[in-house]
Amino acid sequence: MARYFSNAVKFLKDVKKTDSVVIIFNNDADGISSCALIDMVLKEKGVKPYIISQPMPTEKNLIRKIQTTIPTKLIFLDLAMDQQETVIKKLTGISDILIVDHHSVHSDLNTPGVVHYNPRFEGKDIYQSTTYIAYKMTSEIKDMTKHLWIAAVGMIGDYNLDYSQDVVEEVRKAYPDITGKKPLYESFLGRIADMIASTRATNALSCEEMVSIMEKAEILENFKETPGSEKMQESYRTIENEIMSIEQDFGRNAETHGNLILYNLKTRFNLCSPLSTRLSEKFMDKMLVIYQISGGKVHASARNQGKKFDVASTMKKAARGLKASAGGHPAAAGATVAEKEWNEFKERLIAAMKK
Repeated sequence: MARYFSNAVKFLKDVKKTDSVVIIFNNDADGISSCALIDMVLKEKGVKPYIISQPMPTEKNLIRKIQTTIPTKLIFLDLAMDQQETVIKKLTGISDILIVDHHSVHSDLNTPGVVHYNPRFEGKDIYQSTTYIAYKMTSEIKDMTKHLWIAAVGMIGDYNLDYSQDVVEEVRKAYPDITGKKPLYESFLGRIADMIASTRATNALSCEEMVSIMEKAEILENFKETPGSEKMQESYRTIENEIMSIEQDFGRNAETHGNLILYNLKTRFNLCSPLSTRLSEKFMDKMLVIYQISGGKVHASARNQGKKFDVASTMKKAARGLKASAGGHPAAAGATVAEKEWNEFKERLIAAMKK
């Protein structure tokens, strides 16, 4: 399996100045941070990639967006493209493709013209963020020490650090004053991860703009003074105040059904994911689902940090046969369900968690 990693590194090393490169990355802290690391390495080679942020699954017009750039190299980061094989098949004839992902493996897409790396090829339970992988890959090409903080932000934003302890220790040694012995999430690096989530919620900046801010800062000490970061800091303050109010309502109105906790989030911000991550730490032995109704759809975010339940599997089973999509990791997953079918989806979750 080390061959897959070596192939991914070779793909980056083989990029030439004459190549037209497009990086397509997931629109969260992990995707943003991994994009920044790889984008910077390619720019040092004289390449100026065009970057596109995407949700998961990707938007229907993604292929058209890519085709307008006439790329010779495509790089997908933190996106489970093996769940969208038709997209990859349509793009294979256009350019060479690199896929770096860490979600549950559906299939191995390694074929002539496609390099696919996922640490889960070595073991289905191996959980390493795409940013961790990107840092290890780019470190094979150049010294990435001064950008280590970006790796830390993406890793923290993706939450699970169990299989990334070598880089965690590297971070602690590089930034002892801000990390100490406390969990990395409690440090300023964790606050930057929160700023990314908050800025996504307020839409104060695009994901592409946040990639640019991280690249321009270069070193951690420059982050607060980098133009644009003030919008991220302001978004963080706004969302923190909103979350404090929501947490009070959660205590009054959350529904408990055995091992399942459900909460209908009512806010103008998109906070399902960050709120579910934060609240789940208080309910380690429960499956927590935060959901928000918008535009005829229900967006749900599920967590179980105690790893007692496979929330991705549970969400996928509940979505079968409905106008719904679901996916993610055993400890963190999401789903989008047609509003008219939400009650059915909800009842399936309740039934599954009573077993």
